[in-house]
Amino acid sequence: MKKSLVALAALAVVGAASAQSTVTLFGIVDASYAHTSGGGISRDGITNSGLNSSRLGFKGSEDLGGGMKAGFHLEGQLQNDTGTPAGLNFMRKSYVTLTGGFGEIRIGREYSPTFWNTTIYDPFGTNGIGQSNAPAMIGNVSSVRSDNSVSYLMAAGGVSVHAMYAFGEKASNVDDNTGDYMGIRVAYAAGPLDVGAAIGNAKGATGPADVRSTNFGISYDLGMAKPMLQLGQDKNDATKVTNWLLGVTVPMGQGEIRAAYSHYDTKNSNADWSKIAVGYGYNLSKRTQLYGTLAKVSNSAGSAVTVSNNGLAGSAALDGSSSGYEFGIRHSF
Repeated sequence: MKKSLVALAALAVVGAASAQSTVTLFGIVDASYAHTSGGGISRDGITNSGLNSSRLGFKGSEDLGGGMKAGFHLEGQLQNDTGTPAGLNFMRKSYVTLTGGFGEIRIGREYSPTFWNTTIYDPFGTNGIGQSNAPAMIGNVSSVRSDNSVSYLMAAGGVSVHAMYAFGEKASNVDDNTGDYMGIRVAYAAGPLDVGAAIGNAKGATGPADVRSTNFGISYDLGMAKPMLQLGQDKNDATKVTNWLLGVTVPMGQGEIRAAYSHYDTKNSNADWSKIAVGYGYNLSKRTQLYGTLAKVSNSAGSAVTVSNNGLAGSAALDGSSSGYEFGIRHSF
């Protein structure tokens, strides 16, 4: 009898301990057929990540008591069109976290604060033929994600804050600030309204090479449609690029129509360009969607931006156009 009671007590302790800690496997597999053309050249092929980035990840948390939790997030990219094991390096996200009444602290590699508005307020996010390419206006090491970063996040009453400092980890006898990044995003979401603003600075090898990014986005869900606006600017001492995007999603049947028009202007240059994209996603279930997208880029005399997708390059000529389309399926688990 005593042995039985001891065994039951041991099982109860193990069960309580396991209930305090969780580990989840998750992912997305996204594949599409795509066609791109421009400058007299065209390409066809099977690509990945046309709607959402294909990925494989693990995340977990442990209840520390007193309202605090420790956790981790490891997530890598999958090239499912070729089977290349790019996801094994966990370069999409890799951080450890501590949360409590004070908010959340993350240490590792994750999205930069100045990235979020470029994807949240774009009907196509930052994937596939339809994406606006806003994160890469000038481009820097922290345009999308930052390595060696420390982040603070909090949310209360519809207001959220994401602040980050990332270390370039350069030797002090060279330039100990090169590669450093500092940024912050403040957002408000309540009911149909979602609005956010962000600012960041990525240190270059010299002061004039520093890239200073600011962006703003807003959307309002009317029920029958969700219009959105995105404004952004990247600049250093040599270049300034500004962009704006008007987009909308419209529920239709078991899916939604997506449409966006964006324009990019480079100061004191004729390297300007515009893009228009339209698409539709049909939900087979909560986790599986069929989608299709059409897009076209129109370049000025000094620009040769292309319509492309992950794994399938595009082509364009100066003062010419580039176009493309894709049809695919996205499944999440």
